[in-house]
Amino acid sequence: IMDHVLIDSLSKRGSAISQAAAIPAGYSLLTNDRLALDNLAAQIKRSQEEIEYVAILDLEQNILAHNHLDRVGGTLPFLVGEMHDHPDGLTITKGLHDWTECMEFRRPIYFTEQHIGNVVIGISTRQLMALKASAHEQILLIATFVTALALLGAMLLSSIFPRPIERLTEGVSKLRRDEHVGNIPVRSRNELGKLTHNFNKMARTIQQQKASLHNYADELEASYNDMVRILAAALDARDNYTYGHSARVARLALGLADKLALDTEAKKELELGCLLHDIGKIHVPDAVLNKQAKLDQDEYATLTQHPLLGSKILELTPSLRKYIPAVKHHHERFDGNGYPDQLSGDEIPLHAQIVALADTYDAMTTSRPYREGLSREETIDEIRRCSGSQFNPELSELFIDVVLSTAENTTEEIMPAEYLCAS
Repeated sequence: IMDHVLIDSLSKRGSAISQAAAIPAGYSLLTNDRLALDNLAAQIKRSQEEIEYVAILDLEQNILAHNHLDRVGGTLPFLVGEMHDHPDGLTITKGLHDWTECMEFRRPIYFTEQHIGNVVIGISTRQLMALKASAHEQILLIATFVTALALLGAMLLSSIFPRPIERLTEGVSKLRRDEHVGNIPVRSRNELGKLTHNFNKMARTIQQQKASLHNYADELEASYNDMVRILAAALDARDNYTYGHSARVARLALGLADKLALDTEAKKELELGCLLHDIGKIHVPDAVLNKQAKLDQDEYATLTQHPLLGSKILELTPSLRKYIPAVKHHHERFDGNGYPDQLSGDEIPLHAQIVALADTYDAMTTSRPYREGLSREETIDEIRRCSGSQFNPELSELFIDVVLSTAENTTEEIMPAEYLCAS
């Protein structure tokens, strides 16, 4: 069971990293931006200690980018070993790379449903194997020890000291149910006392091992979140005038979430929804995003497709689908005149309504080549004017309280690298 859990955790981790890498790599392949590909490979390699290699390949398996620059131009053969195919074309292979046991994740890169290349990520299993070996050793020792103690206790003490035996039995039951077990009082120095003392030591060891496994699971989740934040920062950087926009939107949205007393899980989901809310703009040409004047009608129509395009991107990965409501509907209006689905009132998901307020505030206060950004007071007046038409009236007033309680330059001067995780 433990082997299956650990391998499954590493597989999910590698799948999430390769999925996150494939999206920006696809855009860079289409634009033939080799520098962006090199930076992406190096950034992913630095983000995780266990990653052995990162490569971006063309359809002939030629290396276009690699964390070792001297490998660029060569070919990357498939890793020899046990291979498993997964949905979306992902192939996971367990084998040896440069005498190091690895799991290789080879995922096709698609852009508008066209296969244009592959991303390959190799993750070392050293840490995983060390954790498994340590856990197996501990479990074997503990199981042997518990069996011996249980037999000894059952034969010698159960009929003489029923209450201490009951406490030990209760402790074993709690361990089996994965409940916390405190120290059982040692009331004698005879065999029963030694049995109780050793059981306490055994229980602490088991609970420490369980805590280690939980910590490893938390690290996997943190790695997954980090890749989402890297992707959000890369998308923001495409627009010369909105770098850090998603991080500022997340910070304002979490302030409103505090006012609404949302729980921790809801805040995490809201934050990542903010970071991904403009992911659909990866399909919008740079010429539109960075235009030095107002958009014409066709360009504006192209830009308004990004919520729907973003939701289609997230639909590709089950773990990201929970962010679709915030991404798809953050441009809906309270009066039903928004896009893409003309939802109104409470039909609009709560997270989308929150993102809409934070997104609008940051957009209005950000300067563009064709206009200066509004002041905080002017922006608040505009939000009040649009309350009930564009925005939920109750949320609007709470959001204004958040803005007024924040230092005026905090959201304008915030650096994305410092606040990518506002929670």
